[in-house]
Amino acid sequence: MGFYILSYLCVAVFVLATGQRIYRQWSLPLHVRWELYPVQHERADRAAYGGSYLEDLNWWEKKQERSLLNEVRYMVPEILLIRGLWKENRGLWWVSFPFHFGLYLMIATLVLLLLHAGLALGGATVIAAGSALRVFLDGLITLLGWGGLILGTLGGLGLLHRRLTDPELRNYATPADYFNLLFILAFFISSLLSGLSGDPTWEGAKAYAAGLLTGGHAPTAYQPGQSVPGTVAIVTASLLAAYIPLTHMSHMFMKYFLYHEVRWDDAPNRPGGRIEAAVQANLRLRPTWKAGHVDADGERSWSDIASSAPKEVK
Repeated sequence: MGFYILSYLCVAVFVLATGQRIYRQWSLPLHVRWELYPVQHERADRAAYGGSYLEDLNWWEKKQERSLLNEVRYMVPEILLIRGLWKENRGLWWVSFPFHFGLYLMIATLVLLLLHAGLALGGATVIAAGSALRVFLDGLITLLGWGGLILGTLGGLGLLHRRLTDPELRNYATPADYFNLLFILAFFISSLLSGLSGDPTWEGAKAYAAGLLTGGHAPTAYQPGQSVPGTVAIVTASLLAAYIPLTHMSHMFMKYFLYHEVRWDDAPNRPGGRIEAAVQANLRLRPTWKAGHVDADGERSWSDIASSAPKEVK
């Protein structure tokens, strides 16, 4: 039961830490507009050349048109295929892509494991032994699970090798970067060994998912400790769930705010609107920057600083 308690605690940390990050993002002062085009929620014809609704005559009198489809068409290749890295650093992409895609496949596998366990525990006849859905889910779990472990392990080892041997990467890699990579590799390798040592169809993972949904009381619940690699896989997977949202690795889901709330934010600043109120709030802030020419002493507001002549620095 102790392993299940560990998993529950780690999931709770994940939820709380993620909620805190999202709340902090929403409560930050208004960001500085990037003014980078194309903005992907524009119509396809405009986004193709970096156009904007500002091209329209009397645009402020018209309702702004947005296309969720255009955003999705851009974001899916960017997130799943790491398209930006493919364009800018193709050599690194060959190890970074399998590592990240392996993680995505493992997340998908976890969802399928919980779905499998939930249907089985609920007595759904569609997942009875030998049923078409049971065969399909079992096959998909095996395919995605093994694919994720193999890709993640190869990509992780490749990234570790690149960080250790490439001067451009090694010069700015921190101890935390190596720790994070080794931590995730510990999960991939232990899970791989667990499967290779006698569980090729992921029956242990299915049983542990059933135990998670029942507090370890399901008749088919997995009892941790049956194998050393399996135990390490359970512990590292649980700890990773708690650890990721506490680090910069949370960019995998916090990217939403970078794109939607910063990079693609082109909402008009209308009189009396939300943005105007946020700008006024920013102008009342009292900065304490160390740069002498700004003369930010913690007493003067941004409004005072911006409306006065720059201080001469000798």
